Amino acid sequence: MTRRIFGLATVLTFLAVALGSVVCATESGFECGNWPGCTASALLPSGPVTSFFYRNPWIEMTHRTSAILAGPAALAAAILALRLKGAHPLVKVLPWVTVAGALVAGYFGRLTVLGLPIPAWGGALDLGSALAAMAAMVVATVALDRTPTRLVASRTGGLAWVSVALMVAMHLVSLFAAGAGSYTRCLSWPVWELLAADRSASGPAQVIRIGLAIVAACAVVATVWYARSQAALRAPAVWAGVLLVVVVLFGLVIRVTHSDQLGIPFSVATVALVWTVVLLASRASLTNTTTLQS
Repeated sequence: MTRRIFGLATVLTFLAVALGSVVCATESGFECGNWPGCTASALLPSGPVTSFFYRNPWIEMTHRTSAILAGPAALAAAILALRLKGAHPLVKVLPWVTVAGALVAGYFGRLTVLGLPIPAWGGALDLGSALAAMAAMVVATVALDRTPTRLVASRTGGLAWVSVALMVAMHLVSLFAAGAGSYTRCLSWPVWELLAADRSASGPAQVIRIGLAIVAACAVVATVWYARSQAALRAPAVWAGVLLVVVVLFGLVIRVTHSDQLGIPFSVATVALVWTVVLLASRASLTNTTTLQS
């Protein structure tokens, strides 16, 4: 039962972040007009929706549903974890980090829907809280699955965590580099053609963002290279490599075609890459002590 709740919370936190990126990519965040519900006129077939890929209130409500469910699921996991004997402290502490992150992200999400101005630092706090909530739940679930577990130092795990830190830093800096209404504020990797929309924003932030993207990509490649030979890490390593190629290809296609509709899979793949590398890092850093003894 406890493992199922942890797994459910992990899935819901991923969906909340991924669908949040879709809301940003489709500019659907202002289509309901209130919070937490939505106006019937916006959701009815006769509503103002003209395209699935642009300003769709159903996308916004789907995101809200996943975000609203993620908090209670994480809270249930946190309460159940307190009763576990012999579980690693990460199992008992990190679900509460997810709960806190969900509350912060929900607060800023409400401000956004109500049309209240949010400075760049507020957007960074919102995004950082959401990513922290997602990562914390992944680590807690892996630690639970490997109980009794302990932390181990490894080159692959270290590289994976460096990759995660670089990607998160890149995404947070994006909030300070984005111009008004720019796609750069959404979860994505730098696309050169879109930089023109950001010229009114901070120049140094844009340079830092691009530099972080290059270093992060190299770190992910190094992580995949060292993890590929380890059976327990091979699957997430392969997926991380595939997702990195996917986000690069989407960036190139967007550069060439200028297609707005590709923003949805581009952002979802970006979130999936962070999630997968966190999973890889967790598996490389947490080992079942029973397996070690045998």
